[in-house]
Amino acid sequence: MVLFFCFMACSGQSGKRKTNKIRDQKELQKLWTQEKHRLEIDYCKLYYNGKQIMLHDSISNLKRIIGANYKDNDMGGLFYQDVPVFVMLRKRFKGGVSTAEAEATNASYTTVPVSIQIMMGGGKKEASEKTTTGSNSYAGSIPKAKYIKINGAIISSDMMPDKINELMESNRKPVFGARRTWAYAKVYSSTGNPRMEQCQPDPRLKQEDWTDIEIRYQTKPDDESEPSYMTSITYQYSNRYAEIKP
Repeated sequence: MVLFFCFMACSGQSGKRKTNKIRDQKELQKLWTQEKHRLEIDYCKLYYNGKQIMLHDSISNLKRIIGANYKDNDMGGLFYQDVPVFVMLRKRFKGGVSTAEAEATNASYTTVPVSIQIMMGGGKKEASEKTTTGSNSYAGSIPKAKYIKINGAIISSDMMPDKINELMESNRKPVFGARRTWAYAKVYSSTGNPRMEQCQPDPRLKQEDWTDIEIRYQTKPDDESEPSYMTSITYQYSNRYAEIKP
């Protein structure tokens, strides 16, 4: 997972970002509805073309919603070839036992998705050229989303963090706690937000398994703290080891 983030962060360092005029929400809404792959995060819930994707659920349900046109490798994830998502997987052993216990008792397991990384941006020529061969070719083959709806507002891939905060505030959408990492990530966390804390993405989950939304940016080549362009939006629960009852 770390290698994947590093690859995506480093792949577009060359070239200068062009500043695009930010369009109004009415225009963005129209563009989003025209997208073949409409992704929406409604507080703690994630939808693909109107169908809810639930993490820690069976992988067969995931395939039923977004299809099975993906490639996988030793990174433990699914690189979709026609949908702009990268899905991280893990094994959930029967009875909630640890990996060591499972190996000792030969416990059965189910493979489940634990996070959805929505790949953003229009794609970079330099990145495409670097990902035609090798193990990272799967990552380079994922298509990119240009628009996503978050809490009723349309976010475009050319928006900077400050603009997103301004948009959320002006539309009376909740702006959650934010932090910065080496890759300049803007995090919308359920912690401290009543509407998020009351939202339940899956009734089979514990209430304390809150949802985290992270918007990641590539930093400018000459500045490790300033964003250059959006790379992805990650959707996951605070408890990566959440146990779901059938």
